[in-house]
Amino acid sequence: MEERRAALRSRVQSQLEASQAATKSRKQAASEELVVESSELERAVEKATVLFQEKIEELDHSDRSRILTLAASLILIGSIFGMATGALILNGNPDELLNSTLFETTDTVGLTGLAVEAVEGNGVENVTVQLLRFGTEEIIGDTLTDEYGYFNFQNVLTQPTTMRVIADGYVTVERDFVPEEAGVRPITMTPGDGERYENHIANNDGWTLESAVGLSTAIGVITVMTAFVGFQAAVEVRRAKHYRRTQYLAGISLFSRGLIVFGPLLILIGMIMLVIAKEQFSDVGDD
Repeated sequence: MEERRAALRSRVQSQLEASQAATKSRKQAASEELVVESSELERAVEKATVLFQEKIEELDHSDRSRILTLAASLILIGSIFGMATGALILNGNPDELLNSTLFETTDTVGLTGLAVEAVEGNGVENVTVQLLRFGTEEIIGDTLTDEYGYFNFQNVLTQPTTMRVIADGYVTVERDFVPEEAGVRPITMTPGDGERYENHIANNDGWTLESAVGLSTAIGVITVMTAFVGFQAAVEVRRAKHYRRTQYLAGISLFSRGLIVFGPLLILIGMIMLVIAKEQFSDVGDD
């Protein structure tokens, strides 16, 4: 019995020692796995920080590059609108416009007029109406008014002419005018003697059709030229070398007036984006 108890006690003791040894071994292995040198940890954190910063800078650079691409696209589209607008202006073909039947003038016209009495406004019959070559006393046509005071000339040259209206008992009227299809203003016959001069040749100090067409052509040429400047501005944006020069070129392209306001609006938005991404330009950023 004593021998059996001793043997049992020995086996239990050996098992306990083996269990304790295994537990100690596992704890030691675990502690060795968790132990990290502080210097290695610091290096790992520093490396992770550098990698994170590089990634942030890469994303920021990518975003700014996309902004430059969008800005170049907007300036290019606005300039294309300007080019189209300039082409539309110039496509009017001023020579054909001036020579069209819309502005064609005839060499001669049929001239109709009326001589009326100043007091009661009735037509005056048998009034002599003479047409004189302008600046001379040469008579190129004459006629009498009918019972209602009307007179008529055929094939009168559309150039400055003098009209002389003569009737007994009335003041003679001498009028300078340019014959038109619409006729002449009524001639007022005033009782009395003497002569009355009327100048109906208007001084045209305003715009002529030729001047208006010339101005339109100049505007079209300027529109096309500023649109070409916009094309160059878009190229400069893609190069990203000279920030101020790029902005100046884009500003000039605003005068291309593409579709009135749409083209300049797109270009203006592109210029604002250039301000946001100005660090991408070589003469502004560190690259």
